[in-house]
Amino acid sequence: MKKTIMLGAVAYDAKVVPIWDIIRDYYNDNNLRLDYVLFSNYEAQVEALNKGMIDVAWNTNVAWVRMLHLTQNKAKALLMRDTDIDFKSIFIAKTNKNINSISDLKGKKFGLGSKDSAQAAILPYEFLKQEGLNPLKDLELVRFNSDLGKHGDTGKSEFDILDAILKDEIDAGAIGSTTWIRMIEEGLFPEGEITAFYASAGYCHCNFTVMPNADEKMCEDFTNMMLSQDPNDPIIKKMMIMEGLNKWVKVTNKELEGYEILAKAMKDQNLLENSI
Repeated sequence: MKKTIMLGAVAYDAKVVPIWDIIRDYYNDNNLRLDYVLFSNYEAQVEALNKGMIDVAWNTNVAWVRMLHLTQNKAKALLMRDTDIDFKSIFIAKTNKNINSISDLKGKKFGLGSKDSAQAAILPYEFLKQEGLNPLKDLELVRFNSDLGKHGDTGKSEFDILDAILKDEIDAGAIGSTTWIRMIEEGLFPEGEITAFYASAGYCHCNFTVMPNADEKMCEDFTNMMLSQDPNDPIIKKMMIMEGLNKWVKVTNKELEGYEILAKAMKDQNLLENSI
């Protein structure tokens, strides 16, 4: 009997269970044994992968960078969603605030999401610096640490930022590009009231991570099975909609470059250690 591939994922939402149930059943129906365990936070998942308790981890970009740090840059990324490529951070403000660029943020209250969120906190801090502002001196940072351990997966801190902007408690704030799209689609603010005045360069988000000594045949089998999923199959389509992708893609050196800016920012902000 083939060894069961044990996969780790974080339970950031109730939909996580049906997502991984579908993936598990797809593997088992195609003669490849897979099961999964859920963690309450990414720090526990990173620790489990590092100790060999799981074979594969569905990691955020922050968790991936921490795995690289723990393994002296030897951890491997197998796959990601097509939507994990060219992820962006978006800065938003009320339209009537006349904030049209990052330079307009001087002297303003600026909201950052959970401190472990790449898109809403870690990278926005870096982007402010790149644009010539000193985040600690040129503006007043307001932190919304409302979903620590989830690395921004719930989006709660980003919705808290929108709420604070609408209530004039802060002048502007940082959110992820997928959250911005969701806010527009769900009509979470009156049309024209909120403006996106900055979009960052693209970077990469989640990936399936394995340890440097992971069995090559296991990695090959896992990768091929994920890539074989037919998005036209009703059950697979349901899973992909819930997980927010159109297809799975192999991670190449090009995608790995999309994590470099986050690795730099996490090093500069002393966030490489695996702790909440």
